[in-house]
Amino acid sequence: MKGSETDRDEAKGRVPRFSSGTPHLDEILHGGWLRGGTYILSGPPGTGKTTLASQMCFAAADRGDNALYVTLLAETHSRMMLHLRSLSFFRPEHVGSRVVYLSGTATLKEKGLPGMLELLTRTVREKKSRLLVIDGSSLLRERAETPLALREFLQGLSVLGGLVDCTTLLLSTDEHKSMDIESAMVDGILALSADLMGLKAIRGVEVLKFRGSNNIPGRHTFLIDDQGVSIYPHWEAVYRRTPEVIPDADRRVPFGVPTVDAMCHGGLVSYSSTLLLGSPGSGKTLLGLHFLAEGCARGEKGLYFGFAESGETLMRKMTKVGRDITTEVERGLIRLEVRAPVETLPDAMAQELIGMIDTHHYTRVFIDGLEPFAKEAIDPERTTRFISALINAMRDRHVTMILTEQTNTLFGPDLHSPIRGAEAILDNLIFLRFVELNGRLRRLLSVLKMRDSENDPFLREFVISNTGLSARETYATLDGMLTGLPRHRAQAPLPKRTVSRTKKKKVPERRARKSAARK
Repeated sequence: MKGSETDRDEAKGRVPRFSSGTPHLDEILHGGWLRGGTYILSGPPGTGKTTLASQMCFAAADRGDNALYVTLLAETHSRMMLHLRSLSFFRPEHVGSRVVYLSGTATLKEKGLPGMLELLTRTVREKKSRLLVIDGSSLLRERAETPLALREFLQGLSVLGGLVDCTTLLLSTDEHKSMDIESAMVDGILALSADLMGLKAIRGVEVLKFRGSNNIPGRHTFLIDDQGVSIYPHWEAVYRRTPEVIPDADRRVPFGVPTVDAMCHGGLVSYSSTLLLGSPGSGKTLLGLHFLAEGCARGEKGLYFGFAESGETLMRKMTKVGRDITTEVERGLIRLEVRAPVETLPDAMAQELIGMIDTHHYTRVFIDGLEPFAKEAIDPERTTRFISALINAMRDRHVTMILTEQTNTLFGPDLHSPIRGAEAILDNLIFLRFVELNGRLRRLLSVLKMRDSENDPFLREFVISNTGLSARETYATLDGMLTGLPRHRAQAPLPKRTVSRTKKKKVPERRARKSAARK
């Protein structure tokens, strides 16, 4: 297996790669580690270095390669096995056969770096290892008698990797400032980190150095769960191309609410993106669910991705307004996916969402909650770029997408969107809110923007009843509806200048009549 991969890479003129066993890490590394290279995997304690390195060892064993894991004053092998057993990549049958553990502490203490290099060379050759992990490599520097000795050791390790086609990982908890020699000698550095953002612990990974290869720069997020380490490249770096599919104004994608569709001249433009912006309770979720239900009636599968309400609650809401979607959900025509907002990781959700679309071919997607999807746990300056990349990915998959965003205020003239700039990126903008009129709260719906299409310019009352949704009469006699505080429009007096001009026009007319009489 190993040989065939190398041969294929060489035949295509590519540098042979060693897969990390973590698909998205290979994507960040432009295909994986360079075979035979020496790399540093650094990070503070608890950031996941041992888990990631172990995952790579067992992934190599699954491919038929051998791995050697050497520990230097790290946790004992029995404790390591105890921790790894709960992870899905752990295969006990590989331990001792394809994944060999070795303690190098005694050799390093007694014989120094030369003895350590001799032990590694002999064992790697005997075991025919294609991956060597040295856990606790900080001890190598501490035991080096001189900086030159450390350089010679790292040089010897690099020569060994090149001769026997063995990729080496040095696991270190040191900061890079204290690893000048190691940083200069190795082929690459992968740094792991863990930061708190509010109540969330966000893990990050960044390629600081990768000699001889391209990579995706910047800090990427990753998770550690029972599957092991899952890395998610920041989405806008992965999906940078301009979409090949463009919105088609001749093909409409209706909501299934006739009066609202009429306001959009027959429905949304196909493959477009729409933001439903409004206050809580204004009807955004119900309108989006009608959009999915109408798709089912037309043979188009729909995906709901939300954060606040369970699938059962959503189905009950639709039943109360006369549109039962239980059958469509049971048949898989509508998929209801709900996530806890506190556990959201935007890049992970984008990967998951696109994966579901590619697998099940959904053509209508409704993301109920743009803020928890795109804003939480990422740099605010990234948000608009992240949304743009998501829109492009959806469009290339022939998906018409709706998103909701909640305004910060329920009433008042000042409206603040939690994500600034989203309105300009999305193709269409439909605004919903409550207004107070004659002592009663009413819902308002307005199509503020439709790119590449005409739309109804009037503000209309949006009614939700047990018979369904509808947009009704306009508020043509009122001003200030969008502020939520409407007032009746005062009748404008006739301008005086108009009256005087009328009188002036009559003078030449009288003169003309007198002149005609004299003639």
